[in-house]
Amino acid sequence: MNPVKNGFLPPKQPFKRVKALKPGRDEVEEVVFQALASTERREILRIIHTREGGATYSEILGELALTTGNMNYHLKQLEGLLEKDERRCYRLTPLGERAMSVLRGVDVPENLGDYVSAAKASQAVSIHPFVSKLLMGAVVMTSFFLLVWGYIAYIAISEGSPVFVYIVLAFLLVAGLLVLVGLIRVLRSAPEYVKRLERRLGLTR
Repeated sequence: MNPVKNGFLPPKQPFKRVKALKPGRDEVEEVVFQALASTERREILRIIHTREGGATYSEILGELALTTGNMNYHLKQLEGLLEKDERRCYRLTPLGERAMSVLRGVDVPENLGDYVSAAKASQAVSIHPFVSKLLMGAVVMTSFFLLVWGYIAYIAISEGSPVFVYIVLAFLLVAGLLVLVGLIRVLRSAPEYVKRLERRLGLTR
């Protein structure tokens, strides 16, 4: 028998609250290390941790050389690690305490100096494989166009062409060489704007 057709609806089932799944270790590590990847966020956590009873927005802002826009951005990134109490003070959550335990565990003994320098040097010139492939593709394409333009220039010189053609070809060859040299330098040195591109693409933190 169809209850709707007979003019009544079945009683509503009681709402069952779905229990949140326990986060895995990888998920916790990703959240914590993403939060700690920024110098500003690490300083915010330290400021709040060192103040008894938490710290207000103004107190945190007063100790950091940040604009309110940047401050709001980093606080947003720290959601889950920070919470506000009834006095609107920021306090560390249990996850925030875990993040602080990671920071407290990082000391700088004198015998780590060489290792830190080696790690910084390696990280400074490393490029994500995806971006590296894009740059290598650009190098190949630029080299191909240089070969084509060089061949056209050879034909133009051999058979004779107007001066305008020589000027255009010379410009293309010079521009192509500059682009090629620039791409090779980027691959070798990984400048900061490449790091920013990787972060915008979500490839690095």
